[in-house]
Amino acid sequence: MNNDRDIAEGLQIFRRHEDVGKILNAACAILVSGFVFFICFCLSFQNHKPKCYITDLFVPALNTYTNSSTTRANTFIFFDLKLENVMPFNGLRYDNVNLTFSYNSGGDRSTLFIPIARHTVPGFYQGRRKTAHKRDVTDTRGVPWRDAFAAVSNGTAAVFQVELATNVKSKQYFWYAEKQRLTVRGIVDVGSAASSVPFPVEAIQVDVDN
Repeated sequence: MNNDRDIAEGLQIFRRHEDVGKILNAACAILVSGFVFFICFCLSFQNHKPKCYITDLFVPALNTYTNSSTTRANTFIFFDLKLENVMPFNGLRYDNVNLTFSYNSGGDRSTLFIPIARHTVPGFYQGRRKTAHKRDVTDTRGVPWRDAFAAVSNGTAAVFQVELATNVKSKQYFWYAEKQRLTVRGIVDVGSAASSVPFPVEAIQVDVDN
């Protein structure tokens, strides 16, 4: 009988220790979860502007590999704008994205860039860590196409500048933060293939002006 009583008491003590262990494990899990939530909550208030790229700029009028008069008379510019939201916790709301395309007649980047086209991408919402491609076409005015084609034919790249201007605001939980002005500008060289990216393996990153 004494042995049975000792065994029963031992089992009770073991169960109590087991229950205490479960409580401690649950408490640790709650503390760790609370700490992770606190870190994520703090990080969600850190705002970062999006990364901006021109991944392709195609100018048919500068294509030296075709003798088509129709292609030569094509004054349009085709572009692929890439916008990358790097924030893991916040979405982004863009106002209208205004693009200004300019041409450098000197070809050496030291002369003045002449605006040749303006284009507006309608505002949109971008989710967390999402990438958006805005592919479109715009007409140009004032480009000395004959001189530009001659330069490209001689192996000199045509130099264009793309400027982007918009306002962005990050979405934090159920509200939006204050708007931030975003203005970026970058140089794009276009060669004899009429494209800024003859081999689509490397994007051209536009310099961000914070």
